[in-house]
Amino acid sequence: MSSVLADPVGTVIVIRITAFLLLFAASVLLSYYTLQNATRRTINSEMWDYVILAGVAGSLYAITAGAETIAASEAFAADPALVGGIRRLCQLFFIIFLALAMRELYYESPGHTDELIEQLPIENIRYIEAAFLIVVFLQFLVIVLVGLVDIARIVQLAASIAFMLYGISFAVKIRNATMASRTVLGTMLSYIIAILLSAGAASAVEVGVVVGIQPALVEGIAIVLTVMSITFILVLSIRLKQNIADIS
Repeated sequence: MSSVLADPVGTVIVIRITAFLLLFAASVLLSYYTLQNATRRTINSEMWDYVILAGVAGSLYAITAGAETIAASEAFAADPALVGGIRRLCQLFFIIFLALAMRELYYESPGHTDELIEQLPIENIRYIEAAFLIVVFLQFLVIVLVGLVDIARIVQLAASIAFMLYGISFAVKIRNATMASRTVLGTMLSYIIAILLSAGAASAVEVGVVVGIQPALVEGIAIVLTVMSITFILVLSIRLKQNIADIS
């Protein structure tokens, strides 16, 4: 079985631990400043709840990724494959919650053009999505517990790309419908699109080891994309903080 963390050296361990510590800090800041914006209703939307959940998922992703790295280095007795599977699940839900935040914001916007909302109320769509997330969670968990690591990577690839495109499509529609490019909302949309692109690519790239790409190369690309995600999350958090200060 191929592994991104096969026989990790000290440099790789240090780089990964540092990157995921930064991701943890960035995710916590994202949840905190999103909560502040939600409390003050800087934008009156259910979107904030999903962004907060994305920050929580990002924090868990960072913690489990760090644990996976330490387990792979044999610093403590744990199964790297099992910890890695849990990390992939958290990584996937980070993307999913950001995508759902964009869906929520679009369906709330007066400029939406889809006929689906007229046929199916948003409350029903939320129930359908919640049921789907439960199914994804249970299926992914079973795959991980059984130890089908390569299948878990393929599932992660498909789901990451699907939700990345799902979220980006709504974000682009919102920008086009509201002409929000020069507003706070427009700035948020730009950075959330960037986060979805980099996080989705970092999640999907791991399937490279399944098709025989050198694990070290896959690891390097994944880390670069993760650092890009961290940068975009931090900038978005700073913008959310400034948004609070602007209305105070």
